[in-house]
Amino acid sequence: GAPGVVSATGDAAVRLSGLADGSTQSGTSMGALTRTIGAHDLWEAGVTGAGIDVALIDSGVVPVNGLSTPGKVVNGPDLSFDQQAGAPPYLDTFGHGTNIAGIIAGRDNANSNGSLPGSGDFAGIAPGARIVNVKVASAGGETDVSQVIAAIDWVVQHRSSDGLNIRVLNLSFGTDGTQDPLVDPLAYAVEVAWRNGIVVVAAAGNAGEQRRRLANPAVDPYIIAVGAADTHATSTLGDDTVPTWSSPG
Repeated sequence: GAPGVVSATGDAAVRLSGLADGSTQSGTSMGALTRTIGAHDLWEAGVTGAGIDVALIDSGVVPVNGLSTPGKVVNGPDLSFDQQAGAPPYLDTFGHGTNIAGIIAGRDNANSNGSLPGSGDFAGIAPGARIVNVKVASAGGETDVSQVIAAIDWVVQHRSSDGLNIRVLNLSFGTDGTQDPLVDPLAYAVEVAWRNGIVVVAAAGNAGEQRRRLANPAVDPYIIAVGAADTHATSTLGDDTVPTWSSPG
């Protein structure tokens, strides 16, 4: 081997996470969800995410209603294969990133003046937060670990640049890699973000009982792994269960 090289890791493919059947539909509305998890209580206490930037490394963001008010979305670099093919930069050509951005910080354009969201308004979990859009995935929803690592590095390097205040990094995807997080490059990248004051949130994965292991980088103990819950179409938590397709670990 080459001098100074301990090990080498192949550049694995990364697939964006949705439901097991590929759908992004849910039987529970955002309005019901935000009430169930207590987001409305935080809003009434003045905690809406205002002043916080959430970096979204995903398939881009389309400025639809709720994400198109000035300043709601700030574009970072476009590292996707779409950009290399000459497509317009930053825009979501797959549908995943826009969905996630809305869940995180969407807010109906008609109610963007700082008041609390009304009963008929769409609002994400942190409607006062701003999205920093870093596109890595193409129209087919694919990207590579090397692209994701480059995106994470950009987020870390620019977390406080040009008026940004990136405190959260969202990664709604993962790989099936089985390397120990102690030697995995993607795990190292998210740990660097964590050590620089960024809360990293990653999808647990959709492999269910087939693997009994969290996807990478959710498997890293320094970050927050998010699995799925089946609400059984109710707003109470007592009947919630973990769906069979949500990766345990």
